Amino acid sequence: MCIYCNYHNHRDYSNIFVPDSSVKIDDYVKRSKELDHKILCSMEHGFQGRYFDTYDVAKRENLKFIFGTEAYWVKDRLEKDKTNGHICIFAKSEKGRRDINRILSEANETGYYYRPRIDLNLLSTVDPNEVFVTSACIAFWQYEDIDKIVSDLHSYFGKNFMMEVQAHHTEPQKELHGRILDLAAKHNIELIAGCDSHFIYPEQAIDRDNVLESKGIIYENEEGWFMDYPDGETLKRRFMEQGILSEEQIDRAINNTLLFMDFDDYDSNIIKVFSKDIKLPTLYPELTQDERDYKYKMLINDSWREAKKLILPEKHAYYVDEIRKEGTVVVNTGMSDYFLIDHEIIKEAVNMGGIITSTGRGSGVSFYTNTLLGFSKVDRISAPVHLYPERFMSESRILETKSLPD
Repeated sequence: MCIYCNYHNHRDYSNIFVPDSSVKIDDYVKRSKELDHKILCSMEHGFQGRYFDTYDVAKRENLKFIFGTEAYWVKDRLEKDKTNGHICIFAKSEKGRRDINRILSEANETGYYYRPRIDLNLLSTVDPNEVFVTSACIAFWQYEDIDKIVSDLHSYFGKNFMMEVQAHHTEPQKELHGRILDLAAKHNIELIAGCDSHFIYPEQAIDRDNVLESKGIIYENEEGWFMDYPDGETLKRRFMEQGILSEEQIDRAINNTLLFMDFDDYDSNIIKVFSKDIKLPTLYPELTQDERDYKYKMLINDSWREAKKLILPEKHAYYVDEIRKEGTVVVNTGMSDYFLIDHEIIKEAVNMGGIITSTGRGSGVSFYTNTLLGFSKVDRISAPVHLYPERFMSESRILETKSLPD
């Protein structure tokens, strides 16, 4: 049996700009099990795919999770260039994942022109030892000086850059493979076999056609393309029938896909982004959780000193008791950052002319400490209508269901 890793595949959310797949992640899991394949990859066009979902499914099904993207790229993202070549980038480690996320974010912020585009400069900021890069499909080969770009990418990424070959029986693909073989020999660049799957079985091509038709999309020159998820023997036979690569080159390109098995595993106990714990941003990354909790408490205390001036003294003890109850919930659930961030946002909004209304919407007004922080003008303790603070947040809701405050 010819075993390989199908790292290049797409799902029903495959292209948020031009959807062109109809199969779901569970379809890939089923096929992986049928073929005794070992990976599940999150890559998609222009973004990372639903990689948290992919991670969860991979862990559940005992498959190796691979994080990647088929990014759009141009030579200079600051130019109005609609070339939008394709390039596949995969994380070999957590650092690689962060690097990929960073450049894809930049692609949306400073590189967006019809598509979120990375460029050669952004690629040069990625740690070459922590990612793996392929030339993706025929859409990579867009520029007249692409041969030099390939050489430069290989110089930068070394063994972590390979040229992708695909088994389509089309003249453009055959011609491209002749060119790829010349470059491989000239620069000693390895080849890797990509499927570019958009469905699982050949008969599902009609489902993809229906998706495209519903969107009014027509792709030219797809006759002779294989876009399914074949077994290893079928994949090799298609390459052989294509008639460009030698059997030795085909075997080596297919075998090179197994390198994905050497990528780091994502242990959610170590890499917290994949843990099921609630994760919050913080304005104070230099402080410990205890220090941020203290900052939250002091903010409440300072606000209470002012607020109690307008409250009858005989009611102060009851107010303090309620404030402590709410504050204890916040601290015990590790939610201090939630309120510290909101406090700064609302303070800035008010400084810019925003108005806190005298009425409130939702359960947020049932926390008196929210009023002390300036989120509301409602005093639920003295309100004629009974309000229930546990509807806003409780320890069981946060810690057991992993939900945020309402």
